[in-house]
Amino acid sequence: MKLQKQIGFEFEIGSPIGLRRVCTKIKEELGIGGLKSVQDFTVETQLKCNGEIVTPVWPFRKGIVNLRRIFRWFEKNGILTDETCGLHVNLSYRKKELNYMIDPMRLVLCFNEEKWLKVCKRRDNEYTHCYIDELILDSRRKTFDNEEKIYKWIDNQLETLSDKYRTVNIENLETGNPYVEYRCLGGLGYHLRFNIMLKAIIDMSNNMDRALPNARGTAFMTKKVRECFFRKDDYRKFVPH
Repeated sequence: MKLQKQIGFEFEIGSPIGLRRVCTKIKEELGIGGLKSVQDFTVETQLKCNGEIVTPVWPFRKGIVNLRRIFRWFEKNGILTDETCGLHVNLSYRKKELNYMIDPMRLVLCFNEEKWLKVCKRRDNEYTHCYIDELILDSRRKTFDNEEKIYKWIDNQLETLSDKYRTVNIENLETGNPYVEYRCLGGLGYHLRFNIMLKAIIDMSNNMDRALPNARGTAFMTKKVRECFFRKDDYRKFVPH
């Protein structure tokens, strides 16, 4: 059975007109309401007005349709997205209880954050920290006897690494309104790359399913752990490399 999801977006953009006016015009011209403008001092485009536009939460399919329409409106109305701009994707299950059942470790390890950061050229962005990079650095002094110990160590580390400015923000999973925020998309001209953004969003959606109990499709997690955290030496010990 297909698990129904909800989706919302945060667009970091530069605009020739005020962002409140952008929200109003999108409502008038596209019939898409509920958009809100938010100050964001990390956005530094060459246009007059910089900031963020936040959408309501929509059913997944409707959200994708609205994303395409908003991107097209951006293109026709002089909106600029550059290296300082991100596209944040907020995903959740319509059945709230499923969100509380997500395993944060599997959510992080099953997602190819490195791929999408590379596609969007955001590896060096200070607001999209990559989990796997810091986990590898933190594990340099550790030696593991088996994979189970590695997973246990990673699970404990995620509690100290979880913060808002990571590719997968898991801070909101235990709130009254649980959801996952993916922050790896964006970059120069992201609103002109709908097909790429869509592929990434589908990957994010599938990733959430892989993080549920007894889910399949976790081979990438196993491969990532084996390649990044241990090698077998003469003493049959697993050490980070």
